[in-house]
Amino acid sequence: MEIRRQNDIIAFRVQGESPVAFHARNLEVADISEELWSEMDHASDDSLQSMLSDWNTEENPDVSTHSFGKDIRALTINVTQICNLKCTYCAAGGDGTYGSAQTKINVEKTLPQLKYFLEKLPNSGTFRISFLGGEPLLYPEGIRAIANYVKLMTAGRNITPQFSIVTNGTLLTDANIELLQEIKANISVSIDGAADENDAARPMKNGKGSTETVVAGLNKLLAKKELVGSVALHGVFTASNMNVSKAYEFYRQFPADKYEFTYSVSEQNQEASDLFVREMRLIAAMAYTSGGEAALRKIGYFDGVFNALDQQRRTENFCGAGKSLLVIDARNNVFTCPWDVGNASEKVGQGTEVSSDALEKYSRQLIEQNNCQTCWARYLCGGGCMYIHKEATGSKNRKNGQFCERMRSLAGTAILYFKKSRQTDIQEEGDYGKH
Repeated sequence: MEIRRQNDIIAFRVQGESPVAFHARNLEVADISEELWSEMDHASDDSLQSMLSDWNTEENPDVSTHSFGKDIRALTINVTQICNLKCTYCAAGGDGTYGSAQTKINVEKTLPQLKYFLEKLPNSGTFRISFLGGEPLLYPEGIRAIANYVKLMTAGRNITPQFSIVTNGTLLTDANIELLQEIKANISVSIDGAADENDAARPMKNGKGSTETVVAGLNKLLAKKELVGSVALHGVFTASNMNVSKAYEFYRQFPADKYEFTYSVSEQNQEASDLFVREMRLIAAMAYTSGGEAALRKIGYFDGVFNALDQQRRTENFCGAGKSLLVIDARNNVFTCPWDVGNASEKVGQGTEVSSDALEKYSRQLIEQNNCQTCWARYLCGGGCMYIHKEATGSKNRKNGQFCERMRSLAGTAILYFKKSRQTDIQEEGDYGKH
């Protein structure tokens, strides 16, 4: 892919296709003429330069900004800090414990925490709970008790409770699936592809492969998919396994709602990072060829970019960590990020005591805080993941160059497919036209 840029106008081209331009600030996508494409490289035609300048300085009144408020409307709860798997890349202490094993969270201590956050909310909007572990389905009773309490506390307040869970899929029993139906959970099942890759990366603690068990449970879950919120398959990819396209082929046999592909938060391998981007481009082509936009948007990353471009909605923060999102670990400590659990220096509270001073450093928008103002992908990325930045640079607000390269490359690919999907006729607007 070839890229050219003038200020906030970025143009992309792949061999054999016409160039496409993107307005970074206004989130507009357009075809551009061959002459304008050439002009972005040579800067010799005053009239074409004026056209570029005019578009660059335009302010689109339809653009909105997704900003996280100061209300805590999302809690991630580690209902356990133990796991029945021993994943090779586990960032939760290597065994799901975050370095501090805890069989199950104390529900009696957790309910006052939930009450504390719920009482601060106005009677509107949503309140989201994400259940994590370890493996959260090792403690289904805790999940049920927490969900029932949240439903009780939001009843009659015009607050919609939403529940999600990230599970390794080995405990999708009839009883646990019934629980997930009760709470209408959005379910993310972690599986890194077919057995040859997944068993190597995600073995049981006894060393045996986990894939057969996961697939059996997943099929049982998908047979009742209409009774839960949604089902996603989620793979994590490292230098030891960059078979993203093979995983995608494996995933497609399952009628899940979404397929998610994540580059490991701890991976710092440039060759692997570049390969991940190439693999993501390959699965984008596979999806689009087989089913057009609908198939492409089953891949979570591309669906997110399409939503942002359709709604012309800027993102100023990669996530709501420390703003609208907090994390409660299995000992009822409070953190801002799921990956910070177990790190005493990142703790911002305990029980119902949350430090406003500790949260103050999260009040600024990440694009500003991370000095992303000149990046053309800033409003599609939102400043990047603070944990990934810290893993690479030692600071949550000093950027990881590999991460930024991946995000720009993937954003460019998404923009090209967005334009291909819309096929907007731009000639009526002269040499460029906007979505």
